[in-house]
Amino acid sequence: MALHFHPFGRRPVFSRADVRHDCRIDGEIVLTEKMVSYEGRLINFSRGGAMFRPRLAYLMSRRDVPVQVQAAGLALFGEIVATTPLGFGVRFETPLSEAELAHLLAHSAPAAAPAAAA
Repeated sequence: MALHFHPFGRRPVFSRADVRHDCRIDGEIVLTEKMVSYEGRLINFSRGGAMFRPRLAYLMSRRDVPVQVQAAGLALFGEIVATTPLGFGVRFETPLSEAELAHLLAHSAPAAAPAAAA
């Protein structure tokens, strides 16, 4: 996570270190300490992490929980760093390799296109 400081003492501005890719990849998140898993979907990812939306009506707030994200045939280890209404923000233990990034991009479903007017 990169923070840039403004020269006039204003609050730091957050900027991402890696490009975030929107996607819709079905998968599963496993809470490795409890060996509990939830089906869901990756909704975006970057080399350093991802947002995973479980198929749950309510999300329990979780933080600093080790997980394994299984999507598109990959098993990615990381830690939940945030819980938002969109899902769990996961930081990967190691950044995605170029091959893993290309694999996920190849499995990404395109965003839903608006219906054509008839």
